[in-house]
Amino acid sequence: MDSKLNNFVKAILDFCFYIGLVAVIAVPFLLKHAVQLALQVLGKTTEYAAINDHYWYAVVSIMLVGIAALLILYELRKMMKTVIDDDCFVDANVKSLYRMGTYAFVVTVIKLLRCFVYFTPSAIVIAGVFLFAGLFSKVLARVFDKAVRYKQENDLTI
Repeated sequence: MDSKLNNFVKAILDFCFYIGLVAVIAVPFLLKHAVQLALQVLGKTTEYAAINDHYWYAVVSIMLVGIAALLILYELRKMMKTVIDDDCFVDANVKSLYRMGTYAFVVTVIKLLRCFVYFTPSAIVIAGVFLFAGLFSKVLARVFDKAVRYKQENDLTI
């Protein structure tokens, strides 16, 4: 694969990881302002007004989802390094895919639980996306596991 493309993708993942880290840390400080801005733009009757009533729950749930997303990015960065090193069919990538699936399921659960406290349509959409991403990641982990076993078998016979 093209090393320029690999390095570009790795740079994007690194950028997203560090911006995400700053965003997660900033949640307790900036969420109030973001909600106030949303209320000014969308009106006081928007579903985001409920965040003010459940502010600390919102902060904690957003931060937990952010941490899970950062862990997914961290695993992707590790996997991308193996692609750059031209050694991607390794057990570490199987474990990374499995963990990413688990993190995606954590996001799904947090988003669905949040809907019982205060509902936003985006929470359902995000939960659905992460549910399917988690399933995809778990299935891909199994596929990668088989590929790693075949590669190891092949390496031993040559």
